[in-house]
Amino acid sequence: MGANAQTSVPKFVAAQVLTDTEMTQINTGIPVFSGTTTRDAAFGGTGEKVLAEGQFAYLEDTNTTQYYDGSSWVSVGQQIKADYIATSQSTTSTSYTDLTTAGPTVTITTGTTAYVTIQTIAAANVANRQYMSFAVSGASTISAGTYEIAPVYVPAGGEVTVPLVLSFVVTGLTAGSNTFTCKYKSLDGNAITFAKRYIQVVTV
Repeated sequence: MGANAQTSVPKFVAAQVLTDTEMTQINTGIPVFSGTTTRDAAFGGTGEKVLAEGQFAYLEDTNTTQYYDGSSWVSVGQQIKADYIATSQSTTSTSYTDLTTAGPTVTITTGTTAYVTIQTIAAANVANRQYMSFAVSGASTISAGTYEIAPVYVPAGGEVTVPLVLSFVVTGLTAGSNTFTCKYKSLDGNAITFAKRYIQVVTV
């Protein structure tokens, strides 16, 4: 934990003499926590403030400032994270799977909605349809295939390289730390190669 990190938000009483540590905590302004676990444990215990609407917190692990809206923690301002894998790798799986190098993957603290963009270059030399999607884990659980790039038909008789890109408004997320991981499949079971894979997640 950093120098300003704390594990509780104390509730003071009349005529209480404050220690130097308690005064230092007050002087940091917004309470600073190492992550969501210490943040959630810091309120409501013996001698601690009760968590209420309007409370702010800063998380060291994600470098985000959050406020409590009365039911959940919400990040302040728009956050953008992205990941990219250039390596060309193939799959013949007819269900969504990882490639040899899994991802790309983004872990980000979201509210209940996020904007997600995925893109890749897919290639095959036989008749096929290739799909790209993403799964969400962490605070939320969304299966690969819920949001997916529409299939592109690659005709037989010669290699065709097809750029694929699509953006989604993902709703129904559980606010908190969510991980978005790209997944891939081949509709017909023929080998499909994916390269220059990319994902971008923007919080709302």
